[in-house]
Amino acid sequence: MAARRSGLCFALLACAALWALAPAFAGHSAQPSVRGSRVPRASATIYEIMVTNPSVGARTRLNINAATTVDEIIAKARKEMDFEMAFLDGDWFLYEMEDETKPLSGAMGQLNLRPWGPEGMELHLLYQPQGMELHLLYQPKV
Repeated sequence: MAARRSGLCFALLACAALWALAPAFAGHSAQPSVRGSRVPRASATIYEIMVTNPSVGARTRLNINAATTVDEIIAKARKEMDFEMAFLDGDWFLYEMEDETKPLSGAMGQLNLRPWGPEGMELHLLYQPQGMELHLLYQPKV
């Protein structure tokens, strides 16, 4: 019986020692206050846009600001949609959903950037290889 009690005492002493050393382990440090964040917020307004590739139906949402360029949006959207293959480099164009006749260029702040909502901004990302001729398999007789 005495051996049982000495084993129990040893186990209790070991647990007490581990408990005393517990603050030395990770996760027990003082947590910073969430309310009193000392990091200043960015002054730029963040806009959420939807980028769609209508050819395959792929879509992604991106957070941008007014200084974000069209080329940056194309690069981010290609990465999100897994269109990063080297043979597809170049020849990507971004259009507003309502008007696919003229490609966008420059900073988004100059291109009618608006917050996401019912009238939010949805852009179409299209791959249009330049310099390729369209060959018709069927040529009607004239």
